[in-house]
Amino acid sequence: MQNWRVPPAYLKLFLQFAGEAGLPPGRLLAGTGLRAERLLHSDQAVDLADTRRVLSNGTRIFGAGWHLALARQLTISHHGPLGFAVVTAPDMRAAVDVLARFNGTRSAFVWLAGNEEDDEYVLRVYEAVGLGAEREALIEIVMISIQNMLERPLGRELRGARIGLAYPAPVYAEQLANSFHAGLEFDAGGHLLSFPAAWLHEPCILHDAAMHRYLLSRCEEDLRAAAGVLPAEVAVRQALLASPQRLPSLGDIAADQHVSPRTLIRRLKRGGTSYKAILEDVRRTLAADYLRHSEMSVAAIAFRLGYQDPSNFGRAFRGWFGVSPGRYRARSRAKEPGARERTRDFF
Repeated sequence: MQNWRVPPAYLKLFLQFAGEAGLPPGRLLAGTGLRAERLLHSDQAVDLADTRRVLSNGTRIFGAGWHLALARQLTISHHGPLGFAVVTAPDMRAAVDVLARFNGTRSAFVWLAGNEEDDEYVLRVYEAVGLGAEREALIEIVMISIQNMLERPLGRELRGARIGLAYPAPVYAEQLANSFHAGLEFDAGGHLLSFPAAWLHEPCILHDAAMHRYLLSRCEEDLRAAAGVLPAEVAVRQALLASPQRLPSLGDIAADQHVSPRTLIRRLKRGGTSYKAILEDVRRTLAADYLRHSEMSVAAIAFRLGYQDPSNFGRAFRGWFGVSPGRYRARSRAKEPGARERTRDFF
């Protein structure tokens, strides 16, 4: 996915927030080329770069952590068909599956993948593109939104769950902790939400079978329109992200989806992609995550991603990011002064 865009519903909430604070909307939109009146009456998605600029303007005007008040105001309706598809799912397993499959309709700049690990279910959030200085704000808005969407079908707050953020505590850490009902951990080995796997079997209190089927079809349409991908591509990417210790083959993924490899290849081709292209994209994302968030050696990362020769991994990495893995790690660490020691094992 290369066209990074954000639904206008979120920017409209930003403008509403500014208006309630007595701030002229033009100050929040400065440098974007967006016009408040046009935005308020439009359903056209907004470039991620403009969304980042608005967040940056807001931080400059209101101070660090201002975005948390926005995130707490997000309702299921702000997330469109995705939000309603999550809350009408039959059980929590279906709810988190829908969230991961169709997250690209609302925030395509991150990828979600869930997996059961011992007696926990872990939903990991991967940065699919560089988020710059607004990284923390965007990730925190996403994590608060995930919490809110999953609490509705569960019928209670996520007490007993855990939120992990892969960066040091910000200056507004206390305010951030108060925004989550789950426990909060900084300097985690990746952005994640984990909760007891037993919760997956709990029925959703708002389940509506007919409405859920309709909303799933709407999500598939929105995914194609918003992210330019088909569900088959998302399914392959999620399968790869969910098993990073041993990236599954196309045949493995096809078997899990109860289709033949030829059928899966045909579905991917229909979306203008292939298993090889998705695999490279996932390797790129995981490589960056490992280098930023773990202490694994470059050789260990190369092996985990399926490269038998670390030099081949090095060449591939330079093609993705323009620098060596070691230089990328050094630069990433330099941007996080005061960061505490990271975990030894990312997964």
